[in-house]
Amino acid sequence: MKRKRVDWYKRGKHLQLKKWYVLALMVIALLIGEVAWKLYPHEQKSWSWTVGNQTILIDAGHGGVDPGAVGKNSLEKDITLAVSKRVKVLVQQAGGKTIMVREEDVDLGTAQGLLKRKREDLAQRIQLSKDEQADVYLSIHVNSSPKETLTGPQVFYYADSVESKLLAQCIQEQLNLLAGGKRVAKGNQELFILKKADQAAVMIELGFLSNAQEEQKLNDPNYQQQLAVAVYQGLANYLGTSQNSQP
Repeated sequence: MKRKRVDWYKRGKHLQLKKWYVLALMVIALLIGEVAWKLYPHEQKSWSWTVGNQTILIDAGHGGVDPGAVGKNSLEKDITLAVSKRVKVLVQQAGGKTIMVREEDVDLGTAQGLLKRKREDLAQRIQLSKDEQADVYLSIHVNSSPKETLTGPQVFYYADSVESKLLAQCIQEQLNLLAGGKRVAKGNQELFILKKADQAAVMIELGFLSNAQEEQKLNDPNYQQQLAVAVYQGLANYLGTSQNSQP
């Protein structure tokens, strides 16, 4: 009888250890999955139900005759296009519809004069968002400053738009996590795209070309992917919050 008690004790202890072992394996699998999701998001499927059936306009800033900010070794228009294409893939994988303002090195203007052409280009971008009835407008840019020490992503929104502010805050939060920054999304009354957009709209400055180290990062495909993931995560968080707040 005593031996049976010992056997049952050993068996119970063995089962308990086995449960802990299985639990540990599950935790490790989840951690590995999270790391893989962050490092290789292009291989993932349908991350968020919040993005499904949403129409997202992705505007790679500048293009064509307009290079945007100019770094020592790169142009803003090339970086914005590279990141925008990555955001497009993530949104589509999640079931969303994407409208790309441009997918190559072009602008939307046709006028001869540069200033008039730029105005025409901006107007065409807004018109496209209206024609396609986009739910969200993501305008992707790269910053520059005479102060070469400045670094980090910055998100802007039209100050009078509550939805745009929420979208900007969600994306800024994710970009801060990536870059280790503490920037706050900024309201703006003057930026044409933000002012004229009919939907929630933000301008995302991915970083500063004027900082040598950050310029190097902005041209790194791996970092471009991380930026795209951060923008996507912020977008998904916004859509989830926005949908949950609807009656």
